[in-house]
Amino acid sequence: MGLELLVGADIVRTVAVVPSFDSVIVLALIVLIRTFLSFSLELEITGRWPWQKRSASREAAAEA
Repeated sequence: MGLELLVGADIVRTVAVVPSFDSVIVLALIVLIRTFLSFSLELEITGRWPWQKRSASREAAAEA
């Protein structure tokens, strides 16, 4: 949650002040790191990538 607040704060700071090339690069790096961490957590928790469909056996187990 802290990382999401930092991303939000960087977006507001980038929009509120005159954006420089450095601030845009920092914002892009933060977004890339957050995306990587989100995908890693999804893989660690569910055992599949976010774009993969659930298998039929897992769907049946989830419904039970």
